Amino acid sequence: MGCVDDLKSRHKNIALKKESYPMKAIASLFGILLLVLLLLGVGGALVFLLAYGLGWTINLIAHFEPFQATVLGILSITAAAFLANRIWDMARPAPISMDDDEYDDDDEYDDDLFDEFDGEDEEDEDEEPNPYPGIPRWRQPLKTLDFSNAKPHDRCPCGSGKLYKNCHGAKHAKS
Repeated sequence: MGCVDDLKSRHKNIALKKESYPMKAIASLFGILLLVLLLLGVGGALVFLLAYGLGWTINLIAHFEPFQATVLGILSITAAAFLANRIWDMARPAPISMDDDEYDDDDEYDDDLFDEFDGEDEEDEDEEPNPYPGIPRWRQPLKTLDFSNAKPHDRCPCGSGKLYKNCHGAKHAKS
């Protein structure tokens, strides 16, 4: 019987350990949440003390009421934080993009400059012709529409929902 009781107690211990894992996770998440709230509270208190101290200094210099000086201190802290954020955004480098489509126009210009020196012709490369040569690549439409088989009383292929004769098939008034 001792062996059976030993197995039952081990089984209970294993079951208790399995049940305690979710409780440990919940307790650790709760602890982290309390720590974050505590840090936010301490940070808020420090900002309040900074505004009060700044207000006290403004009160000594400009002879404002203490409340008005504290409000001015809070506004100056807000303005300084906003300006620091703007400066940080300007100083931070742009994110690195894996897409080279942004710089295709510059590359084409550079290729034209260096073609004379390379001895290679651009005509040898298999590139599809640009259907919209005057429009930058990033502004060109994603799909080309075929208006050749559109009838006047059909819906316009552009997707506006209008009749073709009232949309892209409209005859322009002669001036």
